[in-house]
Amino acid sequence: MPEREGAELAARLAGKAREDATAVREFAANEQIADSIIGFHGQQAVEKWLKAVMAVRGVRQTRIHDIDRLAGMLEDDGAELPLDRDRLDELTVYAVPLRYDELLDAEPLDREATMTLVDEVGKWADAQLDQGHV
Repeated sequence: MPEREGAELAARLAGKAREDATAVREFAANEQIADSIIGFHGQQAVEKWLKAVMAVRGVRQTRIHDIDRLAGMLEDDGAELPLDRDRLDELTVYAVPLRYDELLDAEPLDREATMTLVDEVGKWADAQLDQGHV
């Protein structure tokens, strides 16, 4: 992918990630919104930020929603991740397609920890994109 196309894709993905992150922050305080909804938007934000960094780095995109695999692809390209891969991967259970059997067995979502995780990944991704040499 040409550098300009990668930068444009990265900007679009990062913008969409910010929208999901906003949903996480807004929904987290509302007890009536299910953990699965908050987890879904958290997973989407992290996935999109990882893919934004991949786009700028020129890492080939795949249609996967597994955060651990995406993180591994970035590490293979020499990227330093903002958090341990296991920590990043905590939200993969909420990915599309939803893994209903895993969701049914999932522990209650730690909403505060989810907001922190999403915010940390967002800060890392934005810094990577701002540096222009991700």
